[in-house]
Amino acid sequence: MQLSWISWIIIGLIVGLIAQAITKDKRKHPLWLTVILGIVGGIVGGWIGGFIVGPEALEGFFNIWVWLFALVGAVIVTAIFEAITRGRSKSSR
Repeated sequence: MQLSWISWIIIGLIVGLIAQAITKDKRKHPLWLTVILGIVGGIVGGWIGGFIVGPEALEGFFNIWVWLFALVGAVIVTAIFEAITRGRSKSSR
């Protein structure tokens, strides 16, 4: 069973918030950006997870592998985003 867009948005919101807390960025992102980073991170994590455990293991909303790989992907994407934008906020002062 494939996840719907609504499922990805819910997962993206939750793992995006968790990823933002894990990366401990002092500049809190707006909620819409957190959701987008979480969704992109979920897709990246799903892609990575598909290689590691196989796509068959990543089916269903309540599957622990879906959430773990989505969280790993969201942390990676959030950390990359913060590394790229960190210098911009300091130079604009």
